[in-house]
Amino acid sequence: MKSTTIKVSPDTRDRIRALGGDTLEDTIVEALDALEATRFWAQADAAAAWRTSLSDAQRATLAEREAELDRAFDGIS
Repeated sequence: MKSTTIKVSPDTRDRIRALGGDTLEDTIVEALDALEATRFWAQADAAAAWRTSLSDAQRATLAEREAELDRAFDGIS
């Protein structure tokens, strides 16, 4: 795998080291994975809150549209 160099302050480097991965890259990858997961679940929570905020009629319309999509994909083999 190709690699590159990034500049970080000594304080940031020390923070990465303090997290204790086998290598700095392992620690950074683990931190990025955690950040991506946090953002994913924040978006999922926001979508659930939006859906909850819909009126019954809006939810029924959305459910019908989703059912139409499901039926369209059911025909694909």
